[in-house]
Amino acid sequence: MRRIITFLGIQAKKTTYRFQGENYDGEVFAEALHKFCNYDSMLVCVTSDAKKKTFPILEKLEDERIQAVEIPTGETTEEMWETFKIITGKVNEKDHVIFDITHGLRSLPFLVFLFAAYLKAAKNVTIEAIYYGAWELGFSNNGIAPVIDLSEFIGMLDWLTATERFVEIGDGQPLADLLKKGMPSGIELRDDIAARELKNNLHAASTAIESISLALRLTRPTETMQQATKLEKALEKAAPSIAKRAQPFSILGEQVVQEYGQFALENPRENSQLANNLWLQLKMIQWYRDRQQIVQAVTLTREWIVSVLALKFEEPMFSNKDGRAEVERALNNGVRIQAKQTINTISSCDEKLKALPNKDELINRWQQVTELRNDIAHVGMNPTPKTAKQLKDSFERIYPFLPEFAKSLLPPQ
Repeated sequence: MRRIITFLGIQAKKTTYRFQGENYDGEVFAEALHKFCNYDSMLVCVTSDAKKKTFPILEKLEDERIQAVEIPTGETTEEMWETFKIITGKVNEKDHVIFDITHGLRSLPFLVFLFAAYLKAAKNVTIEAIYYGAWELGFSNNGIAPVIDLSEFIGMLDWLTATERFVEIGDGQPLADLLKKGMPSGIELRDDIAARELKNNLHAASTAIESISLALRLTRPTETMQQATKLEKALEKAAPSIAKRAQPFSILGEQVVQEYGQFALENPRENSQLANNLWLQLKMIQWYRDRQQIVQAVTLTREWIVSVLALKFEEPMFSNKDGRAEVERALNNGVRIQAKQTINTISSCDEKLKALPNKDELINRWQQVTELRNDIAHVGMNPTPKTAKQLKDSFERIYPFLPEFAKSLLPPQ
């Protein structure tokens, strides 16, 4: 259903409003709105005084679709909350809504933007327009008041929410979807060559955001580094296009670059970049920890310890069969030696591990990380699983060891 939600004050003034090149008269803006807007229901919010003084103007139209909705005067926050409940209660799931903020109290625009944000999120409502009949601008326009649509600015809340979600938890899908909405239509692409470049730039930016978001969620550190590099380049190239079709993001984009640019590394698997790669992985572990993403933090920590030792022992870092397997075997042998158990298989890295000055603490932490990772991976399906809080607290006790371990074994940054 398409609903108009409008507000009346206690004064009427005949005004000519101009909308999309045509003029419409009305003693209140809702009267003009009735003439140029198609709708199923017009909810006219009125105080007791407005119902007596100005609502009769709309009653004269004898339109059954027009309904008075009595609201408080809004003198206290309690009355404002009451207004919020009254209005939002009149709107159904998936309605299409047009707001009019021309008349009423000066606090009204602020409240309407909150109404719009709430209805979009809670009831999947489409906000088609937020009209303001700017009668005061008519003084400099031959007495004709322009009708301004402010609905574009409600989208700023979507951009803020999506950007915060990407920055705070790494989920970039809502942000990518907003960029995609700015892509030119098929007709534009057919008729305008520049529109094709616009689409390509917005597509590249949205794809880069989707890619880094997915890489982070699935704990792919080297892919995250590569995608972070692509993200910086894509956003820089798309900046003019974003300014045209996704203007709010042109303001927020720098925040995204600052957050994920820290992970950018163009060739993270090259030998010359392996140390930088591992320092960035440590940053990622902290990033996951700061965001309470303990599963990813623990998973990455376990593999990062192996990678640091593979670099130190000059073993192939990306070979599970050779280098990583030998490092893991040496660590597990170290655990067995501490527990006075028999070693089943010797590792080529056993002696290298023994030569490390911090080997005892390293072996203890390795055992703790391995047990923690296994407990998480088995999703509590064992006789004595740790609680979620215990898992988090266990990692918090392990984490301080990681920067010290990096400083002792990795080349300085």
